[in-house]
Amino acid sequence: MQNVIYQVLPRGFLLVNGLVYGILAALFVVTPRVWFANLGIELIDEIGYTELRTMYVGMMGSLAVFSLMAVLFAGMLESALVLFLVSYAALAAVRSWGIFIEGLFDDFTLRLLYIELLSAALALISLLGHRRANRKSRELSLQGI
Repeated sequence: MQNVIYQVLPRGFLLVNGLVYGILAALFVVTPRVWFANLGIELIDEIGYTELRTMYVGMMGSLAVFSLMAVLFAGMLESALVLFLVSYAALAAVRSWGIFIEGLFDDFTLRLLYIELLSAALALISLLGHRRANRKSRELSLQGI
């Protein structure tokens, strides 16, 4: 049972993240002003939307594509898990700075922090499980099983 979890969790984690980031990127393409307003972002100049789209759509889209590619290509799996672990840990660290040091937060911001912390933990568990499954697989192949 544990081996099944180790084999399914990493790809499942990346698949869910790929789909979520893909959907979010699409929403920021189709209705950017609505989604930026939902985040509390209101710009003075229209050119700012281009810059925000570049970051939100570009980064989210890139994460979606890389994540989904890693689901399909085993050689990319560990790199994608490390990327998501580092990304979620960094997002949580920066958001924590804003919340705990600067005191700027609301319920939505707190929910995002909880999601980022949970996602970082799942990325770590997925990465460790993937490495453990690979180690066991190598041990079995060395034993001739």
